[in-house]
Amino acid sequence: MNDSNMRLIRRKFEMEQRNALLGMMIRHFENMIADLDGQIASEEDRTRIKGTAHRAYSNFARAATKRRQKLLTSVAHVKSLLEVAKRELDEVAMQSPDLESIQNRQPPPAPASKSEDITAAS
Repeated sequence: MNDSNMRLIRRKFEMEQRNALLGMMIRHFENMIADLDGQIASEEDRTRIKGTAHRAYSNFARAATKRRQKLLTSVAHVKSLLEVAKRELDEVAMQSPDLESIQNRQPPPAPASKSEDITAAS
């Protein structure tokens, strides 16, 4: 296996790890958002004040709402990073169609010979 193939395999592996990490971050942020939604709803039920413009609106609910909004912004940003990372991974995969066979230590598929092309066309 030559250096170029090794670099491609390493780059593909690193990109797969990055994609997995970004996916985990998104799921974690979404879980935090769901938790904050529950906490905000509980606080609004407890205080019986749901309008954020009300002067007696809970400071806790206000802070949780701001945190939730920041997390939503972070999720959108990380999703855009994930889309870019997926495209980069696809590009790496397209750079070497034989990459899978190299990783699995199988010989790449043999190109079809001219006689096989003629036989297959008949």
